[in-house]
Amino acid sequence: MPRNWGQRIQRTIRADLLLRLALCACVVGLLLFAANAGGVSSAIQTGFGHIVAGILNLFGEDASIVGNTVQTERFGITVVTACTGLFLTGIFAAAVILFPATWRAKTLGLGLGVGGIFLLNVIRLVSLYYIGVYLPSILETAHLLVWQSVLIGAAVILWLVWAGTWGRTSCREATR
Repeated sequence: MPRNWGQRIQRTIRADLLLRLALCACVVGLLLFAANAGGVSSAIQTGFGHIVAGILNLFGEDASIVGNTVQTERFGITVVTACTGLFLTGIFAAAVILFPATWRAKTLGLGLGVGGIFLLNVIRLVSLYYIGVYLPSILETAHLLVWQSVLIGAAVILWLVWAGTWGRTSCREATR
């Protein structure tokens, strides 16, 4: 094996790692910007509110949305930045990007993970509405303890499934 060949592989691996770190920093920076920029954060909160209101309306709740608050005659919920899953999505995205896998596998992991976190978060918000209507005494516990734990656990499981199924790769494949 020529010495030059080994040095090229090391440079390629280092370049790939630097690219992954830079991309990870960009994704995390973008999510932090979205979470802290008033207009962007507000739009994301309102978007989640519209989705939740639409689902509640499918169930006959006659929900309306004002800003980031979903309101019915029976109960209302306000979607704040912490309720959007942005931070969890950022951590998941960073874990996928930094894991040594092909870019195709990373794209698949990001799509499945971000989509899964989004879907579970919508289910969470709808369920919290109904918990607030029917079991208001446990709303705080369900909101802060149960659902936060479920979301974090689901994100970890999604990542583990992705890493174990599609994330396996050799160093040579990971640099492609």
